[in-house]
Amino acid sequence: MRPESIITADAAKKLPAQSFYIKVESLAFWFWFINAIEPSLTFLFFQSNPALGTLVSCLPATGFALFLLSSIFVSKRLKRLEILQPMASKMLLALIIWAGITLLWTSASPLFSAFGYWASLAINIFVVLLLLYIGDVERVAPSSLRGYVWGGLVFALIALLLSPMTSDGRLGNEEFFHPNNIGNNMAIISLCAIHLALQSKERIAERQRYILIIVVLLFTLLKSLSKTSIACFLLAGLVYVGCSKISFQKKINILLLTSGVVAISAGRLSSYLDRYLNEQQGGQALTTATGRTAIWEMTWDMIRENPIWGYGFQSYRDIADQIIDLRLVHPHNELLNIWVNLGFIGLLLGVLTYISYFWLVKKALKAHLPQAPLGLALFVYSVVRGLTEASIPDPIVYRTALMMLMIGWLSQVNQLTFKPRKSNAIFRPRR
Repeated sequence: MRPESIITADAAKKLPAQSFYIKVESLAFWFWFINAIEPSLTFLFFQSNPALGTLVSCLPATGFALFLLSSIFVSKRLKRLEILQPMASKMLLALIIWAGITLLWTSASPLFSAFGYWASLAINIFVVLLLLYIGDVERVAPSSLRGYVWGGLVFALIALLLSPMTSDGRLGNEEFFHPNNIGNNMAIISLCAIHLALQSKERIAERQRYILIIVVLLFTLLKSLSKTSIACFLLAGLVYVGCSKISFQKKINILLLTSGVVAISAGRLSSYLDRYLNEQQGGQALTTATGRTAIWEMTWDMIRENPIWGYGFQSYRDIADQIIDLRLVHPHNELLNIWVNLGFIGLLLGVLTYISYFWLVKKALKAHLPQAPLGLALFVYSVVRGLTEASIPDPIVYRTALMMLMIGWLSQVNQLTFKPRKSNAIFRPRR
């Protein structure tokens, strides 16, 4: 089969019944579904060969990209890429491109692995751009979130049913399925699930399904015992509820649901915190930021030696002194992580990305876009988490592919004036 031109849903009704169609929003759903479960693939299948797992994780996004590109070229339907108009998207792309350039002098080892991580980031963003280019953003973005949330449910079940417990009672595997990564994923996807549940409006059955998913996601988040993820989620959730235009009763219901799930795990969380603060940290947690101050000092010394260009994408985990028992893969601070790896140029691009994104969110809030509170909540979550954590392979804490999706969605300031198109692009493969 080879892809034929992109046509509208109305035109598709006039075509032979035996033809097969794939809607763009369906592609978006499955792309984000796979994206949500991808962090668990190495743990499930490639513990003996993590480099192969990195390569395999690039394959689904590459397949989506090639399929979408071929459909555009065959249809010869070219138009202006509106998603690139906002400054936020330009800054984000510049950051990713600069991260790729730093591979030329990176100290990461092996280089193949670092390139694979960067290629995965770039391809994911490229697919998001193609989906927004071909389809209607007002259909593609919600469908993307639905895929992300359902994929997140599968991710949560993998963690709950297949993952062992760490030595200190946390859910996950220290090397291939870290509890902090589980907690981070669950927190981000939970915010998306809350948005979908509240936007279900009159679709009661759909809302109930998302509420059940939220309960599973939050339970997994709490079992990970990821302190930063839990705290940042609660703060971002309050921001979302406060900015949302939903009724007061719905806001109370959200708070009751979250409080109930937290209360169920309160005893286990309290016990872990007591052991962590008094036994592992020796009572010095507050004065040392749970041991992070020594890491920050060491990282700052590294930055002073190479402040402009940095050591290259993904370098920190291979060149930083291992001053704690666990392997340091990042300096537990977002700004330091960007600076040490991508240099001052990368730091400047990262800061400008966040500033331009916040400016876009501010405009969306003034326009009363329903997705604006979610955009703000994700921003608050990422910025606050970045104070004591960092992300790999993403150069910033905010997931870059998710940020690009939200930029495209938030930039639709006129969507309340102009109704969504009744039809959306679909693919018709010829037999």
